[in-house]
Amino acid sequence: MIKEFSKKKWVGIVLVVCLITLLPAGAVYAADFSHDGIVGAGEVIDDDVFLSADQCEMNGSVNGNLVAACRHVIVNGSVAGDAFLFAETVSISDTSVIDGNLFAFGANVEINGNVSGSTASAAASVLLGSDAVVGRNLYFAGFQGKLERGASVGMDIFGGANQIVMNGTVARDLNADVNAFELRGGIGRNASIQLGTGNEDIDVTLYSSPWANYYPASLPTGIRFYEGASVGNNLSYTSVTNIDSQLQDFVQGKIVFNQVVSTDSTSKNTRAFSWNRWFADDYSRFRIGTAFSGLISYFALGALALWLFKKHMAKVQATGKAFPGKAFGWGFLVILVGMLSILLVPVTFILLGVFLGVISLGGLLFTWYGVIGLTIALAFALFFLVVFTLSKVVASYVMGAWLMQDVFKTRAQNHWVDLLVGVVFYVILRAIPYVGWLVGLAASLYGTGTLFIAFTKVEKEKESKIVDSK
Repeated sequence: MIKEFSKKKWVGIVLVVCLITLLPAGAVYAADFSHDGIVGAGEVIDDDVFLSADQCEMNGSVNGNLVAACRHVIVNGSVAGDAFLFAETVSISDTSVIDGNLFAFGANVEINGNVSGSTASAAASVLLGSDAVVGRNLYFAGFQGKLERGASVGMDIFGGANQIVMNGTVARDLNADVNAFELRGGIGRNASIQLGTGNEDIDVTLYSSPWANYYPASLPTGIRFYEGASVGNNLSYTSVTNIDSQLQDFVQGKIVFNQVVSTDSTSKNTRAFSWNRWFADDYSRFRIGTAFSGLISYFALGALALWLFKKHMAKVQATGKAFPGKAFGWGFLVILVGMLSILLVPVTFILLGVFLGVISLGGLLFTWYGVIGLTIALAFALFFLVVFTLSKVVASYVMGAWLMQDVFKTRAQNHWVDLLVGVVFYVILRAIPYVGWLVGLAASLYGTGTLFIAFTKVEKEKESKIVDSK
């Protein structure tokens, strides 16, 4: 038993090291990891595939999920499940077919293939080419989102960017938060466009980044509809200026204008969130680095926990889903007691040490300050590890399972995919200016409370029923 555990432990540590370093030495080892970043044309793999290399290419067929963390990713083949792609550049060619959902994150993402499910992407530039088809919803964030003529989305589009160029079609609704919006394509139902205050033209040269060459030229702020544009039902837009007369010929239903008061950029009343502050003043390069570091760290710790303590992780996930409200409450209580202990215990410990030193003439000082003191220090270190790190992993893991099962409606549960999806969504939310700290606080409370409930007897009877039913 000891030898078996030791073997699993060291393999888990190797997995973590590979994830942290991201060395282009080939694929990581679990599920199907036997490739050096390449799946050959005509090759069929009946399993989940993990790829890691400088240049990754998937030219065959994967009857499972595809996960790739590379500098450049090219997908030419077919994926029966979901695809999770992390790279500087991501290219989904016109010969590719993804039967599940697509998650693509990097500096430049270009999609020309067919995605049966939804697509979520964050990049400096997100492009859907003329052959791109997204069966369900499209979610994206970055500097520019663009749909070429011929590209289509089967349901809705949700986009946040400096600029959106919409030349393709969306079957239902479009929701956009932008500084510049151009429409030459068709929107099947309603469009909602939130525009900036009109004084936030971005100079891309102000943004220093290794990926600066992927940023397209900045468009002038404003909403512009061109020949071929069409909104099938109603248009709601928020702007400084009423431009109903310029848009009415392209809108089949009603136009609703919501006024934004334009203010000077130095005024205290100016809009709380500014794209210029995000790119220039809010240390965006640091944010990107921190988010990427968090992605690797949290996934590495979660992967190690899944590898070594799979049953315990399943119990934690079931507990988090069963007691979401109580998890926040217990998390708050545990953190409060822990912080008070950090303030009170050291003082009490020192005073008792002085007392023991006097009555024992110094004979018990080594035992007290050495052994007991080390034990207390380790307890505090474990407390900080749980509150500031493990809680985030737990919250991400539970959120990922909820997203995959209840939102994306995946056919079969995969704990590794649940963890990866949850961590990705957490680091993205955590990187949002002004509200990211609230996301981190919520994750700490929820994750700490979930761990406390899972490994204590506070909800023992109900919890056992939940876990036994899994």
